[in-house]
Amino acid sequence: MPDVENALYADARLVDLYDLLNSGDWDHRFYAERIGNQPRQVLDLGCGTGTFAVRLASAGHRVVAVDPSEMMVSYASRRPNAAAVQWIVGDARSVPHSPPFDVVTMTGHAFQCVLSDYEVAETLRTVHEMLVPGGFFMFESRNPVVRPWESWTPALSARSVQSEQHGPVSVFHHRISVTGLLVELETHYVFEHGITHLINKSRLRFTPHEDLADAIATAGFREIEWFGDWDGRPFQEATSSEIIAICRA
Repeated sequence: MPDVENALYADARLVDLYDLLNSGDWDHRFYAERIGNQPRQVLDLGCGTGTFAVRLASAGHRVVAVDPSEMMVSYASRRPNAAAVQWIVGDARSVPHSPPFDVVTMTGHAFQCVLSDYEVAETLRTVHEMLVPGGFFMFESRNPVVRPWESWTPALSARSVQSEQHGPVSVFHHRISVTGLLVELETHYVFEHGITHLINKSRLRFTPHEDLADAIATAGFREIEWFGDWDGRPFQEATSSEIIAICRA
């Protein structure tokens, strides 16, 4: 069984499966509604396979999309209408700061891949510097208070999908450890055609709401609007599954 750190971003078979396994658009719809219809300069950080970036560009926004995975960006750049997006392999530091952006987004819980206190502070500071005065940074992180990792077990997380390219694929999570704010897990992919078993190892940071608020304010953001789910309900620390932050520079 090949066993690769962050194989999700480096194995073409797993990149092919990404959209199928993340097919809901409630988060993209939520952010797109708040960006609005007036054409804006938007940076999509951690763009993945490019679904949201292309959606925004198709709606008339000027979009730059960046991701550290060359394979993800290559996949994204072959989407219909992808030519309307400027694609960059890298991170926030790889993006030209001029012209400044009206909006910066990080969807798909990409913010949780920023693991250390220093990296969180540096990411927030860099994003703030990229924004026009009054611009917005929009992102989400899972709420650690509700302990979502407790359901990341083979028994509770197992599901199966049908891929056009690869046939039936069974998927499940296996939590390895919880250390401080970091959760380490494996995601297993069993391709029934060919009996191939791939494992993606990853680590995610679960920052408490209060710490997140402090870090956002320290980076220079003036206002933060908090939501607890994609239906727009306010954040409730004890029960909300998400910590969704709309931060004004």
